Parts: sequence; C-alpha cells; structure tokens
Amino acid sequence: MSFIPVKFLFVFFNIDKIIVMNTLLFHESPWIFIYLTILFGMIDYLVGHKHKYKIVVVYFVVLAAIMFAYRVPFRVNNYPKNLMVAPCDGKVISILKINDWTTHIAIYLSLLDSHIQWCPTSGTVLSSVYKKGSFNPAYMFHKSRYNERIETIAYVPQIDDEIKIVQIAGQIARRIVNYKKHKNDRMDRGEIMGMIKFGSRVDLFIPHDKIELLINTGDTVIGNKTIIGKMIKY
Repeated sequence: MSFIPVKFLFVFFNIDKIIVMNTLLFHESPWIFIYLTILFGMIDYLVGHKHKYKIVVVYFVVLAAIMFAYRVPFRVNNYPKNLMVAPCDGKVISILKINDWTTHIAIYLSLLDSHIQWCPTSGTVLSSVYKKGSFNPAYMFHKSRYNERIETIAYVPQIDDEIKIVQIAGQIARRIVNYKKHKNDRMDRGEIMGMIKFGSRVDLFIPHDKIELLINTGDTVIGNKTIIGKMIKY
C-alpha cells in the first residue's frame, strides 16, 4: 500500500491537548473535495456578498466532518505474536460456529466509527476476490448476504491454517478499498488493510479449534487495539 495521509487537527474544548490524526480523503476520494469546493464556490458567487463569512465557516465545517469520516487513527500494538486484534472499529453483532471447524464473527461499523480495516494477524494473502452485489443494510443478515464485498483469504503460519476477512458494503457505503489484493502480499498485524467508505461490516472466518476467542456478541471493539483471540497453536 502506498499513500500519504494528510494530517489535520481536532481541538476539543475543555481538553488541554490537540489530537492529531491522518485522513485518506485526498488519497481515496479527492473528487469529494473538488465537488465540495466547486459547490461552495458557486454559492459564494451567488450570495457571497451577503453571507460570505457564514459560507466559509460552513464549508470548513463540512470539509472537517468528511475528513473525520476518512480518519486513520494512530494505533500501535505491541502484543505477543499469538494474539489476534480486531480488524476494525465497531460492534460484534454475531459469533456463530457455521460448521465443525469454522467460526464466523461479524462486526458492524456505524457511521461514527473509523472506516479503516487493519490486518488482524500476520500472514500471506492467498486470494482476494471482489463480488459485485447489492447495498442492503449490513446488519440485516438475510439481505446483506447479497451485498457487494471483497473476500480475502490469508494463510497464517502461526496456526498453519487459513482465515478469511470479508469487507462488506452497506446501504450507505458504496465503495470498498483493499490494499492486500494480490496473491502472496505480506500481511503484518496492525498494518492498514483497506477501508469501507462510510462504514458497513467486516466478517472474519477463523478455525475455532486453533484460535481461542476472547470476545462476545455485543462487545464493542477497537481496530488494531482490542484483542479478539488467542492462537492456540503457536
């Protein structure tokens, strides 16, 4: 993955510090910035002589909100190598054993969550497949099973087995980005894997006899920070 995040500042009142974050807006969706600037430029041209300062303030507020939606939180983990971290921010809405060897974990990302996905563990990409589909609400399993998605299968040497990471588009999210889409791409735990623009859902499929889950349905997880599992074969 090659990109240069643009740093920006958020100053919260009553907090004596400045929080510095990165944003992928100008890398992934520069057209939003261009269209927004053109739109407010036209508004300023038409009515700017009366409300110029208000238009400028609204422009920067809207731009900051969009930059925040594309934010890349700075998180570093120094956990032991046998621990698996959450691939995204969100709420665990389902944990289900779908057969004798696989557990399915579904994490729902709201609009307020960071839309970035991180590699939950280290390994090597075996395949990454884009599947065109619909854009139903991601929390509705009976409908979202037909949603647009990218399915990435990776080999994890620590358990000598495979895991599958599925990025699922939702009703608002209409584009999925995957930086680990080529066979034999290296995945390092905590590395940015991609993003689902404006939220949606991330599913994990793991061998339940080789990874001990440390989360439950209903838990809120933080990407690249919350420990979700411990590899039994290490």
